[in-house]
Amino acid sequence: MSGVSGYLPLRYVLADTLVVRTSFDPLRIDSEHVIGGRAQRGMLAAVLRRAGLEREERAWVADGGRVRFAAAHPRLEPGADPDLPGLDRARTAYPPPAYLYTLGKNSETMADVFADPDPSVPYRAVRDPVTLDRSLRARVRTTTERYLGRARTGDPGRGVPFFTTALDSGQVFEARWQLLADDAAGLEELAGRIAQVLDSARGALTLGSGGTRAHGGVRVAPVEPDAPVAADRADPAGRRSWAAGEPVDVLLLSPALVVGEYGAYAPAALVGEVLALVGRHLPGAGIRVAASHVESTVVGSYHRGYHGPMAQRRAAAPGAVVRLVLDRDLSAATARAMEAEPLGDRAVDGHGQFVLLDPPPPGPLPPAPETAPLVGRPPGAVVLPDGGTVPEYGPLDWEDPGLAALYDELLWNAAAGPVRDHARMLARRSARRLEPLTPSLVGRLREAITHPHQDADAALDALAGVVAGERAGGGAPKTLHDRAVRALTRARVVPPGSPPVPVRDWLSGVGGGGVAAAWWEANRPRPAHSPAYSSAIAAVDLSLPHGLVPRGDPAGLSERARAWERRTAARLCLALVSSWLTETARVLRARDTAHTRGGRR
Repeated sequence: MSGVSGYLPLRYVLADTLVVRTSFDPLRIDSEHVIGGRAQRGMLAAVLRRAGLEREERAWVADGGRVRFAAAHPRLEPGADPDLPGLDRARTAYPPPAYLYTLGKNSETMADVFADPDPSVPYRAVRDPVTLDRSLRARVRTTTERYLGRARTGDPGRGVPFFTTALDSGQVFEARWQLLADDAAGLEELAGRIAQVLDSARGALTLGSGGTRAHGGVRVAPVEPDAPVAADRADPAGRRSWAAGEPVDVLLLSPALVVGEYGAYAPAALVGEVLALVGRHLPGAGIRVAASHVESTVVGSYHRGYHGPMAQRRAAAPGAVVRLVLDRDLSAATARAMEAEPLGDRAVDGHGQFVLLDPPPPGPLPPAPETAPLVGRPPGAVVLPDGGTVPEYGPLDWEDPGLAALYDELLWNAAAGPVRDHARMLARRSARRLEPLTPSLVGRLREAITHPHQDADAALDALAGVVAGERAGGGAPKTLHDRAVRALTRARVVPPGSPPVPVRDWLSGVGGGGVAAAWWEANRPRPAHSPAYSSAIAAVDLSLPHGLVPRGDPAGLSERARAWERRTAARLCLALVSSWLTETARVLRARDTAHTRGGRR
């Protein structure tokens, strides 16, 4: 090992979706929420090869004596989540420690089960990445897709279905590559040279597989361009030295390929590997293992150079913890020297990396709120979906008629689809309660709103009049007979989260003017049952600079979107009712077909 060691913190902004390793199980699908060190190693190798820097490629990538890569973990930045305005600085979320569990089945309060487990309390392991100070959890956004690809074996002329999971674009991650040099000046020079190479390849950097399907685009830059080298393996959370007799946790940040007593990879050998490491740095020290928990995982990869998969090996899973108690002081310099020596094999790929930290305080820990690792919005800037930022324009002139017309059109185009989807869901949900209705009766109701009317208010008034039994003129559908009225009274609509409502009462309550606004407020898509509606509006709402659903309103809308709803209530009601009638007719026809499938009765 070279004379000194340091770390180059790099900030990754996903400009495209990034394919990650996914394991399929009959009961669940597990996807990685980190970017492996080997993928980053391949990214740098591709950059150096395109630039013709063969000497750097051999020294930095092939030999492994100058650069050790590291897994990239979710980075939580200030300004990224409007619900966390108090976030003062960026924090990185790492694999959850094995001792961290939530109390109860649905509770978010956490506890250290190593310290004081209670057999009478049900515990559930924390699975989300968590910051080292246990103050935040990361909610990494992923998308699973299915596509047709060419099989490596078999008939090359046939497409084979594949499933893949990708990290969504616009998210931020942080990796700390370990740099090795003869002195501090050499570290600074190496870090500056790597940053220069990455900057020269801006716009051409890709990570992971699936590049032919527009995956893997990423922007990479040092976290601190003016001071690129950091002294610690991870952003320190608390002290870096411990007195004799104080417990200290060894938290594994990446898989560790450790060899057991029989010469094979054995995850359970991690405890012995940790004891040997501490013994090398503190010869003669008394070491006691207070607690430990190590789980097993499979480590494998695909080698692009040799065009084939690498052998899979059993490794200690990230999040493994070994709690130690030493009989002598552990200084910050010794702690940093220990962290600079990874555990096990394939250190150049980022395996075996760990961090020393304080155990949690005794007793229940406060709930750690979740936040997505999105790009923080700098003051005076707007974040794009790919994580980029553009300058924010000045305040909008809402009195401008052209802007008002554009705003109304944007919101209507975004809301129309989710409103119709909500109506179809409502009809399918109420299918069993709609049996008294017939396709012909629903068709009579549809005629009332499809008949040429002046506007949406007139169409709703006509429908309410027909349902209420009023005579209609001008060619509009006539009033319903008593049998049809009884059928509408017996049929039920089942709104989500509400008791069933007679169809006649439900439809007769709709109408034009202020009645439409009240009816829409009572029957609108709620975020708890139809979140697509508020999400679609927030994405195009010009009054929301972040494009995220505001949580201060029960409906998930801004004040201007609420005012737009009141102005457009009749049109929204008409879209919901007409789609509900159309889907109800389809459900009833399918029911009649099923009843008569055996022949005429």
